[in-house]
Amino acid sequence: MSDNINAIPPFVGGESDLAFYQRLTDLVDEIDLGMDCTVVIDRDAENEPGRFYFQIRCWRMDVITKEMGWGYGGKAYLSPHATDSELLQTVFGLYKSYWEHEARENFQWQGVRIYGPHIDARELLKAGRHVDVRSAQHVEDRA
Repeated sequence: MSDNINAIPPFVGGESDLAFYQRLTDLVDEIDLGMDCTVVIDRDAENEPGRFYFQIRCWRMDVITKEMGWGYGGKAYLSPHATDSELLQTVFGLYKSYWEHEARENFQWQGVRIYGPHIDARELLKAGRHVDVRSAQHVEDRA
């Protein structure tokens, strides 16, 4: 059994809601992520009764404060119509995304997080016009 975190959300959606939550819990309990990570199952608090979601939570050193703490990845909202394979793939995708995010935060060149996940998209747009290519076939990318 894993150390995954499963909130106990209110079951205002009836028996099918409870069955879906149990299905999610059963699947997640069979997942081992490693690297001090867990899968959170919870509900969206914005819209009652709230959709279920998965989220990755990892105990890691914060890249800015250098203190140990919980880091949270993005959320994936779930459909009761999803197959078990789709739900497992969703967890795997969240896990990969979480660690890519961490890699982007930690990778530095000359003291700068050049691939950082929090760079303003407008600044990326500007940088995207300065392409380093070796092929003459991509000369239009330099515009």
